[in-house]
Amino acid sequence: MITIPLYVILFIYFAFLVIFGIFSFVNLGHIYHSGALTFVSFIFTIFIALFVIGNFILTFNLLIGTDWQQPVTVWNSAWISNTLTFNNI
Repeated sequence: MITIPLYVILFIYFAFLVIFGIFSFVNLGHIYHSGALTFVSFIFTIFIALFVIGNFILTFNLLIGTDWQQPVTVWNSAWISNTLTFNNI
């Protein structure tokens, strides 16, 4: 049986957040340096930033009570062996 702790998924989520943050700052830099900083692009940038902050708050509220030491079973050979037995017929 192969199990991993649940906090591995949290580390993957943190890596995603770091990559997302890097791309966001690169995007803002491109908006600024290309001269595309207009009122419309500013409003959409603020809208996207508020949406991202809202997602962070909702994610934090949903994950605050999680037991990160709980193991997650990735593979169990009993899944296959129980499928191939015909004792229930």
